[in-house]
Amino acid sequence: KTAHQKTVELIEHLLIATFSVAALIALFMGLKASLIVVTAIPVTLALTLAIYYFMDYTLNRVTLFALIFSIGILVDDAIVVVENIYRRWLEENSTDPDIACDAVREVGNPTILATFTVIAALLPMGFVRGMMGPYMEPIPALGSVAMLFSLGAAFIFTPWLAYKFKPSMSYLDAAEKREHVTAERLGGFYKAILIPLIDSGFKRKLFKTIMWGGLMATFLMFYTTAVKVKMLPLDNKPEFSG
Repeated sequence: KTAHQKTVELIEHLLIATFSVAALIALFMGLKASLIVVTAIPVTLALTLAIYYFMDYTLNRVTLFALIFSIGILVDDAIVVVENIYRRWLEENSTDPDIACDAVREVGNPTILATFTVIAALLPMGFVRGMMGPYMEPIPALGSVAMLFSLGAAFIFTPWLAYKFKPSMSYLDAAEKREHVTAERLGGFYKAILIPLIDSGFKRKLFKTIMWGGLMATFLMFYTTAVKVKMLPLDNKPEFSG
């Protein structure tokens, strides 16, 4: 009963994560673009779930967590592709499909590189030995598979959907103006931080001291056990079912 409750809770959080990502993308990219990008989520998750069968994985709390973890990163490729397609359409003042294909080509190599960089960061976790190895293995394994499928979805489904539901030029113009306002605000924020650091040697040294000091203080938390180190989460409680 407790295992069922926890699994249902994870599935609920999987749906919450999906809708949260969709809402965030809609806020910054617009509703139409967000619908195109979010389509990559069910496509990728469906393909990833199919791999469960071939890799002898089961649906459990760890594999469900791996899916939730993947949602945030598997939309990155689709966002890059849609953004560049819209940018090229706006520049050329045309929503021609050939322009969309060329837009995908432009960002193809860096998108592939970024995807494999994430996979390279995830995979080493799958080679951990001892008790934690089999326990944590689904996260890097399924996360890497999801990233590969997200790359395929970004190059195949996303451009097709972008053209299928192509926006009007007035929509693209409005999106550009909205993005320009946001960029101006972010630019002002970064200038307020970076320009004083560039102009003042003392402030640069102070910033570096604080940054490296904070990093070393974080490492010392392991040595001083200020943060408790456990092999399994605090939820690892003994339960008896009679």
